[in-house]
Amino acid sequence: MSRNSRVAPFLFAFIPIFIVIALYYNQNSFLEAFEAKTYDLRFRDLRGAIPPSKDIAIVAIDDKSIAELGRFPWTRIQYIPLLEQLSAAGTKVVLLDAFFSEREKSSVDRAFAAAIRKAGNVVLAVPFDFDKELRVTGSTHSLPEIESAAAGIGHINLLPEDDGVNRRNKLLVEADGKLIPSLGLRGAMFALGEKEFVASPFEISLGKRHIPVEENYSMWINYTGKPGTYPRYSFTDIVHGRIDPALLKDKVIFMGATALGIYDMRVTPFDNNSPGVEVHATVADDIISGRFIRRTGLEALFDMGLIVALGLVTFYLTMRLRLHIAIPAVFLLSAGYVWLSYWIFLQGHWVSMIYPPLAAMISLSIGGSFRYLVLDRSAREMRSMFSSYLSAKLVTRLEKDPDIAKIGGDNKEVTVLFTDIKGFTTFSEKRPPQEVVTRLNEYLAAMVHVIEQFDGTVDKFIGDGIMAYWGAPIEQADHAKLSVACMLAMEKEMERLGAKWKVEGVEPFSIRGGAQSGEVVAGNVGSLGKKMEYTLIGDTVNQAARLEGAAKYYGVDFLIGESTYLMTSDIYRYRELDKARMVGKQVPVTIYELLGSLSEPEDERLAKFGAALSLYRAQKWEEAGRCFAAILNEIPKDRPSRIYYDRCEYFKGNPPAKDWDGIFNRTDK
Repeated sequence: MSRNSRVAPFLFAFIPIFIVIALYYNQNSFLEAFEAKTYDLRFRDLRGAIPPSKDIAIVAIDDKSIAELGRFPWTRIQYIPLLEQLSAAGTKVVLLDAFFSEREKSSVDRAFAAAIRKAGNVVLAVPFDFDKELRVTGSTHSLPEIESAAAGIGHINLLPEDDGVNRRNKLLVEADGKLIPSLGLRGAMFALGEKEFVASPFEISLGKRHIPVEENYSMWINYTGKPGTYPRYSFTDIVHGRIDPALLKDKVIFMGATALGIYDMRVTPFDNNSPGVEVHATVADDIISGRFIRRTGLEALFDMGLIVALGLVTFYLTMRLRLHIAIPAVFLLSAGYVWLSYWIFLQGHWVSMIYPPLAAMISLSIGGSFRYLVLDRSAREMRSMFSSYLSAKLVTRLEKDPDIAKIGGDNKEVTVLFTDIKGFTTFSEKRPPQEVVTRLNEYLAAMVHVIEQFDGTVDKFIGDGIMAYWGAPIEQADHAKLSVACMLAMEKEMERLGAKWKVEGVEPFSIRGGAQSGEVVAGNVGSLGKKMEYTLIGDTVNQAARLEGAAKYYGVDFLIGESTYLMTSDIYRYRELDKARMVGKQVPVTIYELLGSLSEPEDERLAKFGAALSLYRAQKWEEAGRCFAAILNEIPKDRPSRIYYDRCEYFKGNPPAKDWDGIFNRTDK
């Protein structure tokens, strides 16, 4: 693969990552809406309700109270007994989600202010008006004499998101140079015994309690559940003394409307009709419990890191796996990430559920397209090129990594095998062409099947001959051992075919072959666009062909070159036959007959032949001749022993030169 083609996948891998990071950085409104919905989903459908703080309770202006006390809004006289009952019960603070900006009778207003002052723990509500940039443009306070009697004020503004859901609470509002806490924050301050707060751009501190906020002091609300999560006590029941004071002692009390007719309903992740007072109570609960949801720069870094990670992993999977495997793998990966983001959410961190899986989906699309248009095209070309003469297992490896073939010419260490049928010319002359072709096809099909079983590559058919090799186009460290194992399997397959043919009344035949290992040049040869084939070129190929021809001379089935012998002699048994110079070659080679596996019993005649061969090379013609004659007496058809016996007889009358090297020069192929 060229350098450019190697760089291309790397560049394509980052395209989806750049796209998603750009969308993330610009806070795409469409995707942010989906992300916000996942915030709701984590509460409503995944986590569910959690136990609220036992320190918080709600006094509800409910339908029962309206039925008993009259149409709302009520006169302030109604609130005085409420404050007296709560004060007598020993509540910690009473936070009124109500404001009293219009005057009643002076006596009523004074009496109400006196009740607030006497209680000493009443907080009044203040609503603010904002412009589009959330700058304060106005406010509505209670009457000065009433507000001055209170222990504090808290703003009650709930600012829903674009879809109407309240997910954040602005804990501090800046007005007239002062920071006004929200009703929920003010309740938490009383509960924690803190009179002051310290505000910084991303944190509000109440003593040792640090509240994570966004730049505008907004805190993500960690909702505890559906409406009714906190204990509710009817306004009228408290006023009429129907509630056990012990239930109110030391409680942070939020008073507000829960009756639908008063229209103080808010949309939360759990419900579309949640009383606003419960939202304020939840804010106080989060601060008191330290149960915060953080979405800070740390979470943003995590999001971007996972966008990169999921994008790259997905692209890698798409490149390495078939699409029918890669697609479910990517969906499982994305599902695993969603589970991880939910688990992180339970730890108090809101990380994106949308953007990293989106990076995975876009990577899958781009990677799949790139694979189909570029890599799979190469794989299809590989399959088209090699499938007719390469085993299915090796073709699959080439499809996954076409680069390993390095088509175009490359040096490879291989083992080459040539085989042909003994006496095929005579066989074919005696039979009709159709029968010859039928038998030949059956034979070739069986041999190709065996070669593919041992991961060999069929290069070509040469009449009745086969050229096969191991170690190209894919490197195979055990190419020599695979080839020898294949030769032994071919012999067994020929025995099976021979038995079959005998049953059919057809004359069987046998094969012989030669194999040699060494370096070749492997690549495509031919005319581009006309006729091309992948083949091997080099002296190793020539030697293997010469060995196959020499097998006929020596009368053996398979003749093995020295290189193959050295790489396989630890598991296979051989008989050294000769040191010979092949036709047209200057360098002699030692050649061996393949006998079988070392696990099989050794024939003692093998040792006898080796001893006789040593006497022959020592020019002891008489002794060597007698030894070879003894072997022939036992095995009359042992062609190598016959050859050496004849040589001994010849050298008795025609001794070679004293510096004879024992090498036999072949004169035919």
